[in-house]
Amino acid sequence: MKDHDSLKRFLKVVIAIIVVAGLVWATQQAMRQWRDQQGQLRTVVAKLNADIDAEIDPVRREELIRRRDTTARSIPSLGNLNWSRIGLGSLLYLISLVPGGLVLQEATRAIGYQTTRHLAISAQILGHLGKYVPGKAMVVVMRAGRLSSAGVPMVGGSIAVVMETLFMMAVGAALAGLLVLWLPVPRWVAAAAIGGAACALLPTLPPIFARVLRKVRPQARESGVDVSWRFFGQAWLWQTVNWLLIGASFSCLVTSLPGGVDEASGITTIVACTAAISLAMVAGFISLLPGGAGVRELTLALILAPVVGPSRALLGAIAARFVFIAVELLAAGIVYLSEKRSSSVQNPHSLGSTP
Repeated sequence: MKDHDSLKRFLKVVIAIIVVAGLVWATQQAMRQWRDQQGQLRTVVAKLNADIDAEIDPVRREELIRRRDTTARSIPSLGNLNWSRIGLGSLLYLISLVPGGLVLQEATRAIGYQTTRHLAISAQILGHLGKYVPGKAMVVVMRAGRLSSAGVPMVGGSIAVVMETLFMMAVGAALAGLLVLWLPVPRWVAAAAIGGAACALLPTLPPIFARVLRKVRPQARESGVDVSWRFFGQAWLWQTVNWLLIGASFSCLVTSLPGGVDEASGITTIVACTAAISLAMVAGFISLLPGGAGVRELTLALILAPVVGPSRALLGAIAARFVFIAVELLAAGIVYLSEKRSSSVQNPHSLGSTP
């Protein structure tokens, strides 16, 4: 038993080191991209200054000055960001971490196990840190490991995590496929989004999903598995709430950037931001890259750039990466402190053990 406990502590340390390394890498990448965008905008301003000095025509010169001033105002810095919008976006993203935990709880129940709502939400929150590790497998390990404290076997917990993830990706793809119809994007992008939404929807339908689940877990039929239309409806409802909160959060971050905030705060931008971040995060997940690095930015450029401009779209993606990492770390810290406080007033082995 002592050796077993020592092994568990060792594995936890290894997982923590891997996750921290992934987070540091993702943060460094975001900082580099942010500086690159600032540098590109400053280069444009310098080029416009040179054109202004060389221009003789007063009308053309005034036009160049306006372009130069507009570009200069759009260069982001800590002083010209709209911090109230960033704060609201951070709060919305923090709230968005909860619905997935509710789906995870229902998924755990659907395969025949019981867990508390608090434990499922905490597992969901902690698992977000694992997505910055290549391959995304760490997400499953961290969430299933957390569920195991309530007596859910690792295999069963892993299946529940995959169920929640599948529904999250399916709803995100479906929502993006629906919203892009209202956006000025290339038709092939809209067609691809709609096709992806249909493909994502089919595996989550109860008759299909239950059949697949019983193949990967043959004892499902005897253990009271309930992959019903009720579970399907609950999962889609909560994941839709999840994506709408993420979309609202992302729209706050995009409109927090300097220049054009008033123009970028309408319903079109909210729709574009929701569609863009949904499809970008789904594509990033499929890519298996840490945090979807690079894939998110490309997807956002295709969907969001026609509405807010390419520079603003990319800066919004980078800002979202910073804020999302910070919020996920904050939420994980809250979970850790909450459980540490609870463990000081009750037996640690009783945490999360009641249904």
